[in-house]
Amino acid sequence: MNVSMPPWIARLRAVVDASALEGLEPHGFTDESGNRRAVDVPLIAWLVGQRFELDAPLSIDLALWSVLARGSGDVSADWAEHGPLQDAEAPSRGEVAIEVWTERELSAIQALWTLGVERGKRAWCDRAELAARWCVEELQPDNATAHPWGVNVFATLAGGGDIEAELYAQTLVHNCQVGTGRPGRFANLVLLASLRSLEAADR
Repeated sequence: MNVSMPPWIARLRAVVDASALEGLEPHGFTDESGNRRAVDVPLIAWLVGQRFELDAPLSIDLALWSVLARGSGDVSADWAEHGPLQDAEAPSRGEVAIEVWTERELSAIQALWTLGVERGKRAWCDRAELAARWCVEELQPDNATAHPWGVNVFATLAGGGDIEAELYAQTLVHNCQVGTGRPGRFANLVLLASLRSLEAADR
């Protein structure tokens, strides 16, 4: 990808617990609060190397993670050429809460960039990076939950000299450790997925 990845790879390796993947089953996972999200299964399936296909994904992030988890299929490119991957006006119209919208956007950005790395599709990585730049300009990372989606993409932009993206990535990682000093069970998996894609891009 022609950017400086090693510093963020080293950072994430120091934060994540890779042993969490040992014996992990996609359908049996819950976080420390007993919660399970729709995106958990395709995310975990991809991390542990199990094939999984989600029937009729209802959001862009689920669709992208499903493509990753099944290991085949193409990506729908019905988004605009610039800006976020989702409709930016959906929260203001009351269609979805801003926190939900933000988490879906960051999750989709992470998945699309990862797919671009896996498939050698530079255009997919570029589009994810455009969406990430929009997030840096328009969204506070605090709007998201403590799930650090998209760190791989913000780290990539930071590797190219984008200081604001660097701060964005730092804030996402910091927020998921508030209270315990370590990422939560689900946050750890999200960061592991970012780390894996950064390592793949750095090969």
